[in-house]
Amino acid sequence: MSRAPAWARDEQPTLEELSNAGMREEVVAGRLHTRGVGHLPVDPAAAAFELTEQTRTLRSSRPNRRWRSLAKHDEAISRLSRKRDDALARLHEAEQALEQAPNHDARTLAAWIAAGEKGDRPAATVYERERDRDAARLLVEAVTIELDQALETRQRHIEDNRAGMVKDARGELDEKVGKLEAASQQLLALRQAALEAREVLEWIASFPEPRESFGFPTATALGLRKPVETTLGTKARVEYASLLLALEEDAKAIRNQFGPVAAKQLGLAEPATPLTTAMWDGDVDPGWKREQLEKARGLLPWSRHPNELSDEARDFRE
Repeated sequence: MSRAPAWARDEQPTLEELSNAGMREEVVAGRLHTRGVGHLPVDPAAAAFELTEQTRTLRSSRPNRRWRSLAKHDEAISRLSRKRDDALARLHEAEQALEQAPNHDARTLAAWIAAGEKGDRPAATVYERERDRDAARLLVEAVTIELDQALETRQRHIEDNRAGMVKDARGELDEKVGKLEAASQQLLALRQAALEAREVLEWIASFPEPRESFGFPTATALGLRKPVETTLGTKARVEYASLLLALEEDAKAIRNQFGPVAAKQLGLAEPATPLTTAMWDGDVDPGWKREQLEKARGLLPWSRHPNELSDEARDFRE
């Protein structure tokens, strides 16, 4: 049976107890990974693998397409993530048990006193619960280091194979957008066939009276305001041909427009200029400077040909 703590014995703690308490504080403050899990290193290089939760989440992100070479890394990360979640759950339970231990020990001791102090005095469970908590915390830290190393390996794999993966993804995007463009090009012919069928229906419904036409055949929704306003957010009449042009621009945007980071990796980024990026003057493209200077001169009235100057500009120049 474990020895009762000093506070329960109404004594000063022994040197051994003070030493144990100091070691427990080291575990919390110093994150000593080797205690209880001796295979874990504690050198700074290993500690560098520890990531923030935000970075860990970003590095765990996955596309909706699976590469076979990436799948093994994803499976390892999924396994370690589940293991870490289980370890965190155990740590939470251990922390709750430790929080409840003093109250539990006090009630147990009170019951023993009320029963006439018969038998052995109940042992305190606080230290045991602390050991359980420390062991659970070390397990979380161990699994976290293993997970972070797996995430680091996965990131290196993606960076080393990015060119090939970009080529695969670009090919798939071009294929899908090509199908989208082909479908949008077929819409005009399909709509024309629908309009011709509508004319036949109008004729038979109106016969022998003249065919009763309705709306504007070239306009979206035949020019009706409510469906256009509800779907497109405008009260103006929208020609169907213009709507098809918008669909074509939509497909082009899907294929070629990306955020700054992706555009740079794909070679689609616009050259950096002082209008978009903070730059030193020496880093600015001289050609861009000349172009901007010419534009600025073109806005000044006296920069035109003398015969085109206004009277005020000519007087100012003279």
